[in-house]
Amino acid sequence: MLARLLVEHDHILKTLNLLEMQFLELCRGDTPDYSLMRSILVYIQEYPEHVHHPLEDMIFSILLERVDEVKLIQDLITEHRELEIETRKLRESLNLLESGIISKEEIKKQLSAFLIRQRQHMYIEEEKVHPLIESVLTEKDWDHVQSAVPLYKN
Repeated sequence: MLARLLVEHDHILKTLNLLEMQFLELCRGDTPDYSLMRSILVYIQEYPEHVHHPLEDMIFSILLERVDEVKLIQDLITEHRELEIETRKLRESLNLLESGIISKEEIKKQLSAFLIRQRQHMYIEEEKVHPLIESVLTEKDWDHVQSAVPLYKN
């Protein structure tokens, strides 16, 4: 299950890299592929919100009962909700940019902050929380998590 989370992070990071390429086009004064940007944001919003974060939150809830790093875990759970909201706002801003309601400078600021925060979030999970997960969760915990999540194939 932890391997699944890492694969999902890898997919999300690759998708963020595609978004960053479009961001760089915008920074160079070129016209990015807005349709691609919208598709990327839909994926980054919907997949984590409906599949990835619920699984992490279930695992994190087990950690909350057993580790001293409660604030770190609670912060990550809170960030899941905040990242979902930020993604929605960025999608809305992209639509407003295409309509000429907000500036390219504003969207560049939002995209930059978004890319940084998304990557920082996953880095903290992988570097600080995944080792805790490996050391704390038991086979019984994994069986419980597996039974509670939908069947998934990579």
